[in-house]
Amino acid sequence: MKKMFFALLLVATISNAQYRSRYDKLYMEAGVGIAVPLTLLSPSGEIKPLSLIHGQGGLRYMFNENIGLLGSLSFDQFNKGLQKSDQLVGTLELCYNLGNLFELARSTRGEFGLLVHGGAGAGVMSSKYFNRDKIGVLLVGARPYVFINEKVSFFADLTYKSNLSQKIYYNGALIGKDVTGSNLGLTFGFMVALGQNRLHSDSAY
Repeated sequence: MKKMFFALLLVATISNAQYRSRYDKLYMEAGVGIAVPLTLLSPSGEIKPLSLIHGQGGLRYMFNENIGLLGSLSFDQFNKGLQKSDQLVGTLELCYNLGNLFELARSTRGEFGLLVHGGAGAGVMSSKYFNRDKIGVLLVGARPYVFINEKVSFFADLTYKSNLSQKIYYNGALIGKDVTGSNLGLTFGFMVALGQNRLHSDSAY
C-alpha cells in the first residue's frame, strides 16, 4: 500500500514538473552596438565621445510569461588613444514582457515581442588619470525583438544609464569630485532560449 502511494506521488510530481516546464524560461543573450554620453562629455563640453567598443552579455530567467530577472555584464570604451575612458558594469534588472500586455506576439502570429527592463548595478570607470573610479548605476530600457525560430530571437535594445558618483569625464579627463553622468546605449544582438522544450516563455502566448 505504501509502495503504491509513493508511486502515485512520484507520478504526480513528475507530471506536475512537466507541466511547469512546458516551455523554456532561461535565456542567454549577447550583443554589440554604440553608447552616447548625454552629460559629462569633456571639461569644455565640446568633445562628444562615442563608445567605439560597446558589448554586453547576460542571462535572463523568466518566472512566468511576463516577469523575470536579467543579469548582464557590459563594457564600453569611449573615444580612443590617450583621451578615452573605459567602463565595465554588472547589473541586475527586473524585466516585464510588455508585448504580452498588448498581445503583440498573438497579433503578429508569434513574430514580434517587446520587453521592458530596469534595475541597478555597480562597476568601474578608468582612464589614464584615474584607473579605478567605482560607480553605481541605475538603468531603464526597452527591447523589441523578432523571432527567428523556436529558440532564437534578434533584438534591438535602447537603454538609458545613469552613473552615480562618477569622477571621470567620458573623454577620460578627471573631474575631481563626485557627480552624476548619463549615457544612452543602443545594442543589437541575439537571445537564445536554453532547454529542450518546443516553446519558450517569450513565445508561450
